[in-house]
Amino acid sequence: MNWGIIGLGYMGKQFAKSAKELNKKQLLGISSNSFFKLIKFGFRHKIKLKYQFRNYDAMLSCNEIDNIYIATLNNTHHDLIVKCIEAKKNILCEKPFVINFEQAKNIRKKVKKSEILFLEAIAYRNHPQTSHVVNLIKSNSIGKILKINSSYGLDKGKPKSSNRLFNKELGGGSILDLGCYPVSMSNLIANIYNKENDIIPEIKNVSGTIYKSGIDLNAQAELIYSNGVSSKINVSINENLENKTTIFGTNGKLIINDPWLPDKNSIIEIYKDGKIQKLKTESNFCIFASQIDFFNQNIERKNLVCDYPSMSIDNSVDCMQIMSEWKNKILNNEN
Repeated sequence: MNWGIIGLGYMGKQFAKSAKELNKKQLLGISSNSFFKLIKFGFRHKIKLKYQFRNYDAMLSCNEIDNIYIATLNNTHHDLIVKCIEAKKNILCEKPFVINFEQAKNIRKKVKKSEILFLEAIAYRNHPQTSHVVNLIKSNSIGKILKINSSYGLDKGKPKSSNRLFNKELGGGSILDLGCYPVSMSNLIANIYNKENDIIPEIKNVSGTIYKSGIDLNAQAELIYSNGVSSKINVSINENLENKTTIFGTNGKLIINDPWLPDKNSIIEIYKDGKIQKLKTESNFCIFASQIDFFNQNIERKNLVCDYPSMSIDNSVDCMQIMSEWKNKILNNEN
């Protein structure tokens, strides 16, 4: 199962490092617009020169590469996904997979017409902890789900236009960068008993801080689902937040203390009948290696949609629809 990486920044490095955790060689090719990054990365990870591509199209034309990991800037994802589909490469694309709802709908159309596997790299959805949470809820461990509280905030320092997170044109902002985590968690939990299309929530109680570049430094919202579930979300790129998810049911509550980047050993807490139960989840690999392994397994089974509770293309489009509306409401001062 040969992989190629497009984009050799922080997440590209994480992918290469994580791929080494798996028993067999995974990484074959790399591609970057920066010759310096290409040579340095290739030397460190022992990539043969003939598989070091300065041109993305050249790597996509390499028949020996089966899967592509896209780790470039957010605003480049759409066009690269299209090129990968045309080259018939399976795709693992860093989140957010696009930067607006229109792009998301276009990618869905192309993916569904193709015979490739596409997955947005929201890694926690492929981790055993998330499957454990889903199974606990389905087994009625805390009763009927009533509400969800989630936060994800990281202080990224003083805003600079050179930093992609604070640059609107590069797809920056707290909602696009971090919002996909709690939004996708909310959709997963709120729709856990839904057998058909997922419910798209109404977005209420919106607030946030807009930086002069036009990006949201932080954002808050409440998602109201037609089945009675509500979800409060708080994200930030200028403040460290609690970074956890609490799920409230009619008979208790479930707390995920590290929902977004769980370790190999993670703990889920259930509060019920005045007692606390701590449940351990184990993974063989780090979260990013688990994601690569999960993707490979789906390829081997010839799946065109990754196994639940991973993100399907429909899940990714639903999340982008919610995030786009949320962001627009903040920009337009709508509640």
